[in-house]
Amino acid sequence: MEKSSVIPVMNARNIFGAEIQYFRTEPRYWKTLLQQFKDTGLRCVTTYVQWGTHLVGAPDEAHPAGILDFTGETDPKLNLLLFLDLVEELGLDLNFRCGPFCCNEMVHGGYPPWLVLGDPNLMVWNNQNRTTQGYWIGRQEGSQPSYLHPEYLAWCARWIREVDRIIVPHLRSNGGCITMVNLDNEVSYIVQDGMLSSDYNPVNVGRGGFYHQFLQEKYGHVSHVPYTGNVPFAGNSSKGNAVFKDNSFAVNTSTSVNPSTERTIEDIVPPRAIPDSMDDNAAWYLDWMNFKQWCMGRYLEALRRMHEENGVREVLFMTNFNPHLPEGIPTRMPEFEKATGGIVGYDFYRGTFLSYSGYQSMARVLKLMNASLAFTWSAEFMAGTWNKVLESRVSDDHMRFMARCALAHGCKALSWFMFHDRDCWGDSPVSSHGHRRPSWEVLRETIALCFEKINGWDSLKPLTDVAVLYDPVQHLHTGVGDPMPCNDQLVHVGTPSLAGIQAGVATREYIGLFRLLEHTGAQPGVVDLLAKPEILDSHQTAFLPGSPIMEQAVNQMLLQWVTAGGRLYVSGTLPGMDERGGSLCFLNLSPSCFSSTSSDALSGVVEIPVGKGILVWHPETLCAETDAEEDSLESLATLTHWLSQSGVTPHVRIKPEAQVSWVDWRKTGGGHQEYVQPRNLGSAILQQAPDGERILFVLNHYPDAVRFILHFQQAPTSLEDLDTGESHPVVNGTVTVDMDRKCASVFRVI
Repeated sequence: MEKSSVIPVMNARNIFGAEIQYFRTEPRYWKTLLQQFKDTGLRCVTTYVQWGTHLVGAPDEAHPAGILDFTGETDPKLNLLLFLDLVEELGLDLNFRCGPFCCNEMVHGGYPPWLVLGDPNLMVWNNQNRTTQGYWIGRQEGSQPSYLHPEYLAWCARWIREVDRIIVPHLRSNGGCITMVNLDNEVSYIVQDGMLSSDYNPVNVGRGGFYHQFLQEKYGHVSHVPYTGNVPFAGNSSKGNAVFKDNSFAVNTSTSVNPSTERTIEDIVPPRAIPDSMDDNAAWYLDWMNFKQWCMGRYLEALRRMHEENGVREVLFMTNFNPHLPEGIPTRMPEFEKATGGIVGYDFYRGTFLSYSGYQSMARVLKLMNASLAFTWSAEFMAGTWNKVLESRVSDDHMRFMARCALAHGCKALSWFMFHDRDCWGDSPVSSHGHRRPSWEVLRETIALCFEKINGWDSLKPLTDVAVLYDPVQHLHTGVGDPMPCNDQLVHVGTPSLAGIQAGVATREYIGLFRLLEHTGAQPGVVDLLAKPEILDSHQTAFLPGSPIMEQAVNQMLLQWVTAGGRLYVSGTLPGMDERGGSLCFLNLSPSCFSSTSSDALSGVVEIPVGKGILVWHPETLCAETDAEEDSLESLATLTHWLSQSGVTPHVRIKPEAQVSWVDWRKTGGGHQEYVQPRNLGSAILQQAPDGERILFVLNHYPDAVRFILHFQQAPTSLEDLDTGESHPVVNGTVTVDMDRKCASVFRVI
């Protein structure tokens, strides 16, 4: 076919895709797989191009990245050039995922040479100066590279030089298929992202290393560093500190600094233990967490420059976040977006059938992405499961429900992972030979829904009724003590404390508020005041999880918003410390303001006028329960009262027609019983485009069929079911819809 030289505009239609891994399938099925892919209506094939997989010989002077087979000379599965030709023949786009590390993807073929031939000390070191396992799967992945280690980056440059020789002639701008390039897969410290797990490699913490460069950029001079005298400096706590020695890094266990010599930033050492309390040196611990983010951003920037210097331009660079608890780990989404110069996506993997807690986690992450990124999408969206011998099926019902839950909350594009079965992966939309499964139809349906049935999919935005405030420093407090931040279903609550408040309390409250607010029938949205402060202006009511710490900039913006008439609800402790460890006067209110008697009927709640607005403070947290579907009914009543008090009218309020119950087997002891769920597990998300198109997603999270009553703030005439074409008249702003268990219906609001 004739090749186009036009670069696709960055929109959802060109980013929707799925993963086809040529090296994990037989070449005789490549064209069949690609044709099945094209028949769904998808456009962007994504595939890893792994260094260790293509490596067939050791590096030498003529082959600094190793002897690489891209033509299938040693194994037909390695014929990348043929695969690219087939993608181009079918007129498809390609996301070329050639990261030097490709986290956890070195399970096919050999290791990259940096891991085999490089200095073992180029890996991540923990607080005991030991290298660490890079992934929790006990296979052959080896250790995690220290991202900014000069030797590792030199190896990266060699590999990127080789793959760019393939990328450049196959760029869409040169008539080829490549429209996106993944700088690296899942850039993070994986399970080594706890405070003490990474990265104490000497290139980071040695004298004059990257840690000191980070501090120099942030503070300029040691006199501006807000640490106290209790922070160890090289010389008064030198054991294990790393310093330069003969122009190289080495671990120093004896060198001391002359106390009469003025200390510099290069004398500062990072924390190597989690304290019971971080009151005295909060900034020291938080800076160590932020330093890791700085390292990962610099790594992405370095990879992008390598590609650009090799002529890879007019392409969309990207990276992706693996499933972590995004609150409390040093992977700030807008910073990664800036580093790529393109877009970043989140990887969603959920058990089947999608649980309510899994839904809430996914929805919350998407709301944060909406609040901080230019484009919200999932770079890997689970389509299949990690087993060939299936313990449970991945049904088309689950696939459809999970996809629509994501689309409902502003995910503009999905890249399904995997499109086909392969080693250690099964129940994909097609087999490894290209046989269609029922879930194949879900991909086709989703494309038809977004681009044939809905008008202007890219311009639609979810409407939210109230705001939940996201302040990164609150959640970094959680991360300081979290031993396993990659567990996105477990919030660490414990040491270190701040002002007597345990780490994790604010994060648990933040997560729980989304569930409680949705139980009321309203839709909460995220406001990230450090990324997109303007979003707060569209809300009159906001909720802040109580925390002892807050960014000064966030405090000032909140003060302006409340003074102008906003209504702010705080549940839990009030902030009294800023990100530098200094004192913070919350909303410029004196402590005496909080001892006044409240006129609120709810005991213990304090209401304080602030300019034209009001602060409502509930001294206790509302979300002590950590399990979904078990949130406190008393807390729910409190939130319901507050929303009524503040006059919040949801764009679409949803509630079950009657209390929902069902009969199922007892969890223990045999027999069956009736289960009653008094909480509202229905969701109604209204999306609107500038041209007036309005689309409503209605989600039923119950395990049984339910009738839901919907009441509209702005009453439409009817709802058109985009699946069946059926029309539902809306009378006096109200309509009832009957929905199957765990399903999502999509309506045009007319």
